[in-house]
Amino acid sequence: MGDLTANFSSKEFECKHCDQLVLSPLVPNALQAMRERAGKPITINSGYRCPIHNKAVGGAPMSKHLKGIAVDFKIAGYSVFEMAALAESSLDFRNGGIGIYPEQGFVHADVRSGPLRWIQLKGKYYYF
Repeated sequence: MGDLTANFSSKEFECKHCDQLVLSPLVPNALQAMRERAGKPITINSGYRCPIHNKAVGGAPMSKHLKGIAVDFKIAGYSVFEMAALAESSLDFRNGGIGIYPEQGFVHADVRSGPLRWIQLKGKYYYF
């Protein structure tokens, strides 16, 4: 199935602009554990982004996607809050960043050093 884990392949994490891939192995491993807990497929919206693609999609100038340590994902049938709770169940994501994007229907998770939580509502970020 996947060349990174049982269910995830490197193609899913490649930059949508140039097909390059920079990726911490912590990201697919954490997602695999989440998938096993959820018992459902996880769709990767965005993995690694080159600087050109990151700018084109309005990513933060210091986005963790640029370093290959972040993923935006969704799970069919899950609310963004259920997806965020599932990300919290992963030690690597719990110790990193988790962002909730209810209007877009996805969750961002990353393996930065140090926990950070946020939600984006009507274009504004709220941290908690």
